[in-house]
Amino acid sequence: MPLTVRAGCWVAVGLLGGCVGGTVPTSRPGVAPAEAAGFVRLIDPFPVADSLGRPLDLPFLGGLNIPRPQLVDVDGDGHHDLIIQEYGGRMMFLRRDGNRADGFPRFRFVSDFHERLDVGEWSRLVDFDGDGDLDLFAEWPNSYLRAFRNTGTRTSARYVALPDTLRDDAGAVIFADRQNIAQFVDLDCNGKVDLLIGRIQGTILHYEIVDPAAATPSFRLITERFQNLEIITGQGSKHGANTMALVDYDDDGDLDLFWGDFFEAGLLLFENTGSCQVPRLRQEPVRFPPDAPLLTSGYNAPAFSDLDGDGRLDLVMGVLGGSYDPIKTTIANLHYLTRTATGGWTHRTSQLLAMIEVGSETIPSVVDLDQDGDLDLVVANKIEPIERATSRIYWYENIGSSRSPAFRMRSPLPIGGRYHLAPGWGDLDGDGRLDALIGSYGARVAWYRGTGSLTWAEADSALVTITRGSNTTPTLGDLDGDGDLDLLIGEATGTLNFYRNDGTPTAPRFVLVSDTFDEIDVGRRSAPTLADVDGDGDLDLLVGSDDQGLTLFRNRGNRLAATFVADSAWRVEVPILSAPAFGDLDGDGRPDLVIGTSAGGLLYFKGPAGPRPR
Repeated sequence: MPLTVRAGCWVAVGLLGGCVGGTVPTSRPGVAPAEAAGFVRLIDPFPVADSLGRPLDLPFLGGLNIPRPQLVDVDGDGHHDLIIQEYGGRMMFLRRDGNRADGFPRFRFVSDFHERLDVGEWSRLVDFDGDGDLDLFAEWPNSYLRAFRNTGTRTSARYVALPDTLRDDAGAVIFADRQNIAQFVDLDCNGKVDLLIGRIQGTILHYEIVDPAAATPSFRLITERFQNLEIITGQGSKHGANTMALVDYDDDGDLDLFWGDFFEAGLLLFENTGSCQVPRLRQEPVRFPPDAPLLTSGYNAPAFSDLDGDGRLDLVMGVLGGSYDPIKTTIANLHYLTRTATGGWTHRTSQLLAMIEVGSETIPSVVDLDQDGDLDLVVANKIEPIERATSRIYWYENIGSSRSPAFRMRSPLPIGGRYHLAPGWGDLDGDGRLDALIGSYGARVAWYRGTGSLTWAEADSALVTITRGSNTTPTLGDLDGDGDLDLLIGEATGTLNFYRNDGTPTAPRFVLVSDTFDEIDVGRRSAPTLADVDGDGDLDLLVGSDDQGLTLFRNRGNRLAATFVADSAWRVEVPILSAPAFGDLDGDGRPDLVIGTSAGGLLYFKGPAGPRPR
């Protein structure tokens, strides 16, 4: 069973290849990739509510699957902000902004690529040189440790990467293993930062910085078995990927150890029974909180801070997903616990950030599903976290209007029985109702005929079966101008399958023209959508992928004979496993862009203002 944190990245359209070793491509100075294409990313462009009508304050944040949280004062305003690492190579920065109506801390999105720093698979913001501002340690592929010195201020950071990997005082390289998230803290109250690195065998390396003022910091090895601990997890003698926090949770003046392990469903607490200067940790841990342990799928990443302002520490815990069925925590993975006046702990939520979140690997559609004259959002997931026998397709009804949209989550559509559901929509039989072509994990595309208001019946479980590959992702559009809908299908190898409709507008008959359509190959997991992006009256093609971001193919032919040519200048920065959908959600005459992500949420990009480029 693999123990590594899943590597990830964001990629930009127009770049050759994808991510290598966790690096992240950069845009040209001063131009955000989305804005360079005319699209502007917005997190809360219009109201979105959950199924109970509760508003989501960060609806298009993009989802979380493996959040690695930090609570630190990034901007020096005296309040702890939230740093989350979901994808390899980048930190997301959310600024603390008071409290929500429900009393939970409110965070406002600032950046999904904080300071555009490549931080590998983990990062730690800490003042290692004692000058009062936050410096940065990070993973440097593969398993090296990198330091960034803050040469700016507490309120305006300027990070400069130090030229070498971290070394000990004898010049030997220090390794952290990229699945073991190192911790930096002044463990013994002597004013020097200590470095703790958990090993997969359950022991902890302890280093201490030699000279905080040195141009390049080095660390002296104190012991290879910190406190002589050998951490035994919930699965006997197994040890795995780990993360930890050291914090004075019980207000007795010393630092206690919290440990999350791949093979442990809970968060382990090793209480310090000594002092800050001479720590002495209990050898037998307890699951935390002691009175009501929080159990997840494992590999739990803790971060502590007083978020509610009551003078007591609170806990934000990310769930990276260990050996206890990580699928079940693809939604419930950012827990928030507060401490009571009597010393107990109250679990407040498993989803601290309120957003559109349906699991993992989302496939969106923008379509008037209920045919009331405005566009709805439809979101399919890879697998339902609770009802494990199927994927699900969720409907976010537009309860606003075509010009002033507002969305509320409704019950999943009555379509299921397969994994990786991927719907394409259109009226295939001319009865005025929306039909659905449903791709899935395998090679088939099923036809669900619309039978009434929000009801469908399976007309053909294998209307089309592609010649090779899997993960079928269909999209419909009239590519030859004959008045019926043709079919493009994306699949696992990254090519496209083109099926021409040789039937009629009331009786479709799809005939394979090419299983390598126009020689398009986007690497892995092609996810196509057809829309008139540039307003010239014909359909253009946008293709998402696993590792090459989005590629726009402009139609240089016409409505009667499509000819698609890649536009290398069109760039929108997106995460891995991106799946696009177009639709004019706000009624301004410009197509907006919605992106499904590997993390189970959605991104929204408002369409460009002004005349559309031709």
